Amino acid sequence: MMGGFFHSVFQVFFLIGYVLIFVVTIIILRPFRIHRRRMKSTIALKISYLLYQISFLVFTYLLLFGNKELAEGEKPYDTLFNVHFMLFLTATILPNLGIMIRKGIKKNRIEYNVTVTLINLIYFVYLFYLCFSRKWALM
Repeated sequence: MMGGFFHSVFQVFFLIGYVLIFVVTIIILRPFRIHRRRMKSTIALKISYLLYQISFLVFTYLLLFGNKELAEGEKPYDTLFNVHFMLFLTATILPNLGIMIRKGIKKNRIEYNVTVTLINLIYFVYLFYLCFSRKWALM
């Protein structure tokens, strides 16, 4: 009984932490701040990063607290280092690195923004695919 209570409290703290992370990201990124020369590509980059972050937070929440009951015939991966885990590892690094170093890019900034936007959108779609297909339960 107490284990269930502490598990629920832990879940609530994680949800509060995730909401705070997202709110702080919005405050720092200021996604609708207009950049005169690169307006469209900058907004696209920031919005795609926020979409990626939503999917990443949902995925990690499911990984930590989701019901890991598998459908009949499904079995978890034999090894930790499978394709989905490797893609998840790159999903934790590439979009965050892309958004952090964007101000250091002076030449070809529009091309950089578009490339990182595409990377963010690919990870967004991939992570939501894992969430809705329940592939996260295999990890």
